[in-house]
Parts: sequence; C-alpha cells; structure tokens
Amino acid sequence: MAHDMANSMAYRLAEDVQVRQEAWGLLFYRQAEHKVFFIRSGEWLYPEHFDGTWTLENIIEDIARRTGALVDNIETALPKLTERLTANRMLL
Repeated sequence: MAHDMANSMAYRLAEDVQVRQEAWGLLFYRQAEHKVFFIRSGEWLYPEHFDGTWTLENIIEDIARRTGALVDNIETALPKLTERLTANRMLL
C-alpha cells in the first residue's frame, strides 16, 4: 500500500456535523444547514472512523480485517467516499 499524505491523514467530522450508523451505511447531518448526506457503506464504515484518530490506511486495514474484503477493492472505493464527504464539507 502506498504511504502517501492521503493515507496518513486522519479524518474527522467538520464542525456541527454528526454521523450515525444505519443498516445500509452512514448518515451524515449538518444541523445548522439541515444538510443530509448518505453513504451506502454497509458494514464497511463506522462513525468512529471519523473521530480524528483513524487514517485512511487504518480504516482500510480495519475493513479488510472485519469483512474479509480485498484490500484492492477497499483502496479503490474508500478514497472516492472520503473525497465526496470532504467536498460536501462533512469531513475535515
């Protein structure tokens, strides 16, 4: 796995953003703007992954360990999800 800046950056929720687990994935909510963002991640992601202590590399390793998913598949899908969350100002 490449050890670049993106993989070593810890993700955390933006100010005033909350996240909760749903059966289909995660629901991100910015209360001040009444903005909702859905991530259909199934069992891959947990709210704790965005507490500021988990790097992308740590999250990938956790998903692979828990679900048995191939690391290559996770490495392809996960950055797209985090980029969308960052672009929508849900993550810092």
